[in-house]
Amino acid sequence: MLSSYTVAKHIVFLHKHFPFGGAERVTLDIANELCVHGYEATVLASHHHAEAYPAGLSRRFSVVELPKGNIKWSPRVARFVCDFVKQHAVEAFVSYRELLYAQWLKRKTGAAFVFALQSMPFYEMSHASWIARRFYLNKYQRVIRAADAYGVLCEAHRQKLISTLGLDSEQQKLCVLPNSVRSGSAVERQKLPEVLFVGRLSRRDKRVDRLLRIWAEAEPQLPEWTLRVVGDGPERQFLQDLASELHLQRVCFEGFHTDVRPYYSSASILCLTSSFEGWPMSVAEGQAEGVIPIVFDSFAGAHDQISSPDEGILVPPFDEAAYARQLVALARDGARFRRMQLAVMAKAATYTIERTWQAWHQMLTRLQQSSAKLRS
Repeated sequence: MLSSYTVAKHIVFLHKHFPFGGAERVTLDIANELCVHGYEATVLASHHHAEAYPAGLSRRFSVVELPKGNIKWSPRVARFVCDFVKQHAVEAFVSYRELLYAQWLKRKTGAAFVFALQSMPFYEMSHASWIARRFYLNKYQRVIRAADAYGVLCEAHRQKLISTLGLDSEQQKLCVLPNSVRSGSAVERQKLPEVLFVGRLSRRDKRVDRLLRIWAEAEPQLPEWTLRVVGDGPERQFLQDLASELHLQRVCFEGFHTDVRPYYSSASILCLTSSFEGWPMSVAEGQAEGVIPIVFDSFAGAHDQISSPDEGILVPPFDEAAYARQLVALARDGARFRRMQLAVMAKAATYTIERTWQAWHQMLTRLQQSSAKLRS
């Protein structure tokens, strides 16, 4: 039960593979910051990859491995989480995916349920049938009803949920929990002629095939430039075959790396050609390292990260020819690049952990106050 009398308030985060993935990187930062401010934080993970933490990270939170089973619905996992929450006086549990036992867990433990949406709301519905749309709408409504707090990445996402679902009283559960980025202490200003992609190689969202076709248009016009694709996933072999079919000469598939900062440090331009995103960490991390982002204007978070023409380039979705023209023009314009480099670094300086902490602190404080009212 949330209690204002507890000295060290305990928050639990549930993950499948940790610390792989964007949501997991978010947990790294906020769990550490919670500990700095007097909370206790624990990650319950199905698979803990201790070797995959970012270089130089000082981990303040603890990690406990879950028993075998699907984290979303397994009775074995649910019982383990329930016992852990009870035994360690956990006040709130945080999940980035739907937990079918969330309501049961709340009843058994009195802990609050925080759902944190790390993607664009309703991305699943763009090409869905009316039956599938109804299914997804019901899923969003079900999660919001179960949650005590429902976090989104930006205000545009919050408004989209309210308008699409027609939320009234439950809209008070929705809160903006922005992500943060660690800014480098010494950013390399003298960049190499490199275009960069960082992310999972999956067709459903990332659509790196678009980037390869764009690069096929740009490569002959940029003879000194190289495209580096950092990441792995189910599409890797297909993408490598596509690069061969397109006769690309300067594309390097770098594979997965736990430390991607050396790539940001050397690259000049970061390209994202996704069908949808939430608030892509690769854009923010690139900006922090002085890398100029070019992205399709296909998700609301893009306008949060690129709010002026000097903070990056937004291309109408999904105009690959226009994208190639913008890429070539920026690569050839040194004065424009240097001006934008200063602007993107200034933008990244606003993605502070303090901003993120304040949002989480306000959300957790509200949960504590709501719990206190229920007890009184």
